[in-house]
Amino acid sequence: MRSQDYSTGYSADLTSYLDRYVAAITGPQDVISIFSRIKAGKRHLWLAFRVWFNYLEALGFDNNILSVLRKSLPKGANTTNPDLKVPDERAVQKSICALSKAPRRYKVLYNLLVDSGLRLVEAVDIFNNFKTENAERIGNFYRVEIGRFRGSKQSFFGYFSEHTFKMLSAGIIEPLSYYPTSRYYGKHDVVRPKYVRKFVFDTMIGLEVPESVADFIEGRVPKRVGAKHYMALRRQADNFYGKCASYLKKLRQEVL
Repeated sequence: MRSQDYSTGYSADLTSYLDRYVAAITGPQDVISIFSRIKAGKRHLWLAFRVWFNYLEALGFDNNILSVLRKSLPKGANTTNPDLKVPDERAVQKSICALSKAPRRYKVLYNLLVDSGLRLVEAVDIFNNFKTENAERIGNFYRVEIGRFRGSKQSFFGYFSEHTFKMLSAGIIEPLSYYPTSRYYGKHDVVRPKYVRKFVFDTMIGLEVPESVADFIEGRVPKRVGAKHYMALRRQADNFYGKCASYLKKLRQEVL
């Protein structure tokens, strides 16, 4: 998994599923039996098996045996139903308010998520590596370079408001890691990060930000993006995010 540039957290997640459910595989009946016993987490286990089988293939295991084992994986286990839930403005405001007494690092990170629409893993990266001098002010907001590339997921920049910039710049904060942070938000009555991301995208579209620009701001861009296209998207993002920053200021004033 390291050779394929899988993140440490994702690698640990897949490995934990194999450790939890798999003892030994003597044939396809074992694979079928394992999946018949579990109700939740089938997709993660399916992915873990695929990675494991690919590894065995690279080591020279019999392709005929591996083909039979791959066919024993349940069809549809790797598919997910589209999640159409988009939280409304009030739910996000209540979440910001609910975190007002939370440890400062969770409060700061949540505000960064609300501003940027980034994935939690990317927001954690910005939080842990933030340096005031690396944040460029553009009008009423700030932009920081990320340059994070994970397969088809590319994030060039993080955009955030002056409010969040001040929070990030207010001194040393204990670093965060992905899974404990995800669990923390999950245990509290707040909109989860993945739904914050949906809210931010929906809000940008409502503010008439072009969909391609909203995708760029949230780090959702084609795997291969040409230099000219990249520069055009950055210019457009810089032009349009000011609308978002003004909206965020109003949203927080209503919370206060």
